[in-house]
Amino acid sequence: MKNKNKRKNLKRKGVTNKLEDHLFKDITQSDRNRAVEEIIESSSPRKSFFVMISVSAVLATIGIIDNNAAVIIGGMLVAPMLSPILAIALGIEMSDYRLIKRSFRVVLFSIFYTVSSALVFALLLNNGQVNVEHLNHEMSLRVETGLTTILVALVAGFGASLALVRSELAKFMSGVAIAVALIPPLSMSAIGISILNFNIFYNAFASFCINLVGIILAALVVFSLARLSDAKNEVDKELAEEKDLLDK
Repeated sequence: MKNKNKRKNLKRKGVTNKLEDHLFKDITQSDRNRAVEEIIESSSPRKSFFVMISVSAVLATIGIIDNNAAVIIGGMLVAPMLSPILAIALGIEMSDYRLIKRSFRVVLFSIFYTVSSALVFALLLNNGQVNVEHLNHEMSLRVETGLTTILVALVAGFGASLALVRSELAKFMSGVAIAVALIPPLSMSAIGISILNFNIFYNAFASFCINLVGIILAALVVFSLARLSDAKNEVDKELAEEKDLLDK
């Protein structure tokens, strides 16, 4: 039994080492500092950040009610919510309580702005278009919480964090943003509230939470293999600059 467990552990180590050799071996300290800077700057709780959160929520709500995938995709592309979630993963990887607390607050405020903005437009636009017995295709997608949701969250989280660490992959970030379902489930939660259907609210919000956790877990793997904890000084510098900027 002990030999079996030993072989399993060696296999896991072998897979991890191969992944590290293929994807992270040539990551430099400069790459780590750049990734940390980008994560913190793009998740900074400025007014413009929350304006874009609200814009993306409104677009997603319109798209869901009208069953228009193109409008929903537009909402996903302008949504900056992925950044503070990756910042939470970065804080956990570095055991940095300040970064975790700051990023968690940004995510909470983002949820509030998303649901509030979506709720206003859901109440304005819902002229009997939401049929609880026969949800349209886009609505049905936002209340799914199966294995597919978990897999998409893990893969998208891995892709997003890898694109941040490796600058040559940055051009693929927009594709990852479309795959990551963060704003649409929250918008669907607001639609559920607007028609007083808490089953829809619960399922859609559960879908968001699954995505949130999946992204954090996948990002933790990437950040650990890329040794972003070596860029701890960059985090301190960026948080100090952010504080000065927000205090003005």
